[in-house]
Amino acid sequence: MRSEIHHYVLSKGEHLNVQAVYPDRFPDLRFLRPSFDPLAFHKLCDLYRDYVVPKYAWVFGTLVHFYVPEDMDIPFPDKDESYGILFDKTVLCNILFHKHIHLVNNDLVFDEPHVEAIFRSLQERNCIRISRGKRKQLSFLPVSRTIGFLSECRTEAQMKVNANFFIMDLFDLGSVYDQIGTPFGLCVKDGRILQPPLFDREVFLVKDGKACITDISLKQLAVVIDGIAYRDGKNAAFLSRPQYKRSLSGGSDLVIVNDRVIACKEGGCCEIPSSGFVIHLDQKVSIRDSGVRYQGLEDISFAMQVGNSAIRNGKMTEDFISPFYKFLHFWKVSYPPAMYPGNYRADRAPRIVLGADKENKPMLLWFEGAAKFGHDPSRDSVGASLSETAVICRQLGMYNGIHLDGGGSAQILLRNKRELMISDRSKEDHKENERAIPMALYIN
Repeated sequence: MRSEIHHYVLSKGEHLNVQAVYPDRFPDLRFLRPSFDPLAFHKLCDLYRDYVVPKYAWVFGTLVHFYVPEDMDIPFPDKDESYGILFDKTVLCNILFHKHIHLVNNDLVFDEPHVEAIFRSLQERNCIRISRGKRKQLSFLPVSRTIGFLSECRTEAQMKVNANFFIMDLFDLGSVYDQIGTPFGLCVKDGRILQPPLFDREVFLVKDGKACITDISLKQLAVVIDGIAYRDGKNAAFLSRPQYKRSLSGGSDLVIVNDRVIACKEGGCCEIPSSGFVIHLDQKVSIRDSGVRYQGLEDISFAMQVGNSAIRNGKMTEDFISPFYKFLHFWKVSYPPAMYPGNYRADRAPRIVLGADKENKPMLLWFEGAAKFGHDPSRDSVGASLSETAVICRQLGMYNGIHLDGGGSAQILLRNKRELMISDRSKEDHKENERAIPMALYIN
């Protein structure tokens, strides 16, 4: 494996640094889920406090971030009339908070003592953070126990890179079942589907040693729960955003996020999670094991579904091919990431592109972006637009390539060290402030 740093001068004299990494072969790439770190929760809240809320102060009201420790018991039944039988404590707390906590004169008011007891217990354990914008609105932002720091895990690895999109913004939380930090988008390793495809976005895959970009739909797969294989259009209906905001009426719904059933609801009309989908059944169903397996891509050795392609069969992608939700189209059914750049040619940011050259050899490119605090335009890298990224991908010999999660998450570590700088910085001293992520790729 080798690595190079390239320096570019853009159209108006701006600087851009790009790290190119060339892994030896695709079979060496493996998926990595960092262990949850409570500090990751607080770093996320700091990012909202220092950057997100001040930037969009008139968009946000009172924001309550929280997470539920694994060892905490919730003294309420796991069944809710509106949301079904629940298999996730964070979802249960989110529902209780939505129902029983209100904002009165900028103060939190509780109408159920047991819910207040849960809230105060989380506060005592430092599991709640509150930020305030300028709107008179209360929003709960549950954080999953999936996020951790890439630099703190697999420290012996030759290479690590952040991978999938994940639920990040308030506007990504389309249902009570969604949690910040939940990764989404197809992941396949040696024929095993780790995460299902969503939102009809392009897929980078390797089959029989050949890399390509193609389309894979959730409806092509079988979803196995309790030994039963559900197939869309045969014994079930698979419902996901943006086609559906709620499920069909009647029957039963299984709410799926990645490899788990997180709720089972009778009667239909169930909210569709932004980070998953719903299996709608005509008959009643009871769940013994909430685990989920997927079948149908056993011949694929590697696949990822994240952002738009950058280059496809040697041709630069010149506009959005993969669909993305437009943040200002509030009347449409939302799906994440809601804050993805809207201007293909103008919006610059840190980028990560995974791809292959014409001989199907893997390539990774990290486009260093502008710092959130302390950026010096006379010498610091400014990031790249999606259009500029495509041009450089082709210049560096990429033949097929797809965007991984960029922005503040963008980073490549070689032997646990970064050669470029991440864009998230401390407000006080402008030092790097690593953003926690839920999914990465690594090479031992």
